Amino acid sequence: MTNDIRHTIRHQMTVLSKRYQAVMLGDLGTVALLLLQAPFIGWLCTLVWGSIDKDTPSLYFVLSLSAVWFGCINACREIVKERAIIERERLLGLSLVAYIGSRFVVLSVLGFAQILMLQIAVEWSLSLKGFFWIQTLALWLATLCGIGLGLVVSALSHTQERAVGAIPLIILPQILFSEFSIPKESFGDAVAFIEKCMPVRWCYEIFKELAALETSWGAVFLSFLVLIMMIIFLAAVAWITLLQRREVV
Repeated sequence: MTNDIRHTIRHQMTVLSKRYQAVMLGDLGTVALLLLQAPFIGWLCTLVWGSIDKDTPSLYFVLSLSAVWFGCINACREIVKERAIIERERLLGLSLVAYIGSRFVVLSVLGFAQILMLQIAVEWSLSLKGFFWIQTLALWLATLCGIGLGLVVSALSHTQERAVGAIPLIILPQILFSEFSIPKESFGDAVAFIEKCMPVRWCYEIFKELAALETSWGAVFLSFLVLIMMIIFLAAVAWITLLQRREVV
C-alpha cells in the first residue's frame, strides 16, 4: 500500500468519522436508548447477584454476553441503512477500508461508554474480584467483536429489519456453545472448536482468571490476543463483504 493510498484512507476515515458522529448526535433519542441499556442491565445484575452479595462465574458470563450484545445491536443497522449512499460514494472513490474504520472508531467510543456504565452499575453494589480496568478492557474488546459481528450482519442484510432479526442468531450460540449449557468435559470436538470461536468465551476467561486465587497471566494475555485477532478478522470480513459488489480500495 503506497503512502498516497494510506493518506487517502486516513483522510477519508477522519471525514467519515466526523460525519457519522454528527449523524449520531442528531438522533440523541436513539443514542440515549443505547446508552441506557448498560446501567439497566447492570442494575438487573445487582438485583440478581446482590441477594448473595458476591460475584460468581455466571455473572462474569452475563457481563461478557452483554458486552457482545451492545456491539451487535449498535452496529447491525449501520451499513444496510446507508447502502444507497455507500454505492453512490463508491463511484466517487470512497475507500471501504476508511468506511469500515470510521464505523469502528465512532461505535467503539459508544461501546466504551456503555461498558463503563455497566461496570460502574455492577461495582456500585458488588465488588468484583480482579482489576477493574483490565475487566473493562476485556469487556470493551468483546464489544468491538460485537461491532464486527454487527457490521458483517449489516453488510449481508438487505433491510434493517432483517439485520436486527439476525442478532439473536449471533447471541444464542454464545450461550449454547459454552460451559453454562453443558460441562466442558462433555464437549465433542465440533462443540469445543465452535466454543473457541465465540468472543464471549474469551472475555469470560479473562474474568475467571482474574478472580482466581492464582491468576494465570499467560491465559489472560492469550485471551486478549484472541479477542484482538477476532476484531481484525471480523472487520476484514465486513470489508470483503462490501467489496464483492465492486473492486475499490
